[in-house]
Amino acid sequence: MTIKSYFYYFIITTIIATGCGIYVSNLSPVCMRCLCNAASSCNVTVGCLANYCGPFQLSRSYWRDAGRYVLPEDNPNRDGAFLDCAQDYSCSQKVVENYIIRFGKDCNNDGVTDCDDFAMLHFNLKDDCSTSLAATNFGRRYSTCRPTASPRRSDENRF
Repeated sequence: MTIKSYFYYFIITTIIATGCGIYVSNLSPVCMRCLCNAASSCNVTVGCLANYCGPFQLSRSYWRDAGRYVLPEDNPNRDGAFLDCAQDYSCSQKVVENYIIRFGKDCNNDGVTDCDDFAMLHFNLKDDCSTSLAATNFGRRYSTCRPTASPRRSDENRF
């Protein structure tokens, strides 16, 4: 098996079908909290600013692209369904997860699809996620909570 085919095998096997949908193994709760922090300092009362709503600062087109996820027992065709979901942390998190599952890729071309790529995708969107976040407020906030690629082992501090 070549390195390239192994990489694709690894990516495919990290997406696991579950009873609740698809799960991306490297989309951790730490990454999701960091994306929320980068978007709005995770302010759940932020409302809408220039057509971006809720703690993840979702647009209506982002929500549509992610599959129009709504609160339990809501109807995506109801006026206000987007706004209610976008302003609810759990619902808006599910929208972001769905968007990443649908459009996630190696945006920074480093050979690994991780939270850095998810941040670039969330901010730059699906059509061109490769633009650097460095000069943006989103990017500055993201850099303060950015998950590391390799967590420290607990026994590293023993010597």
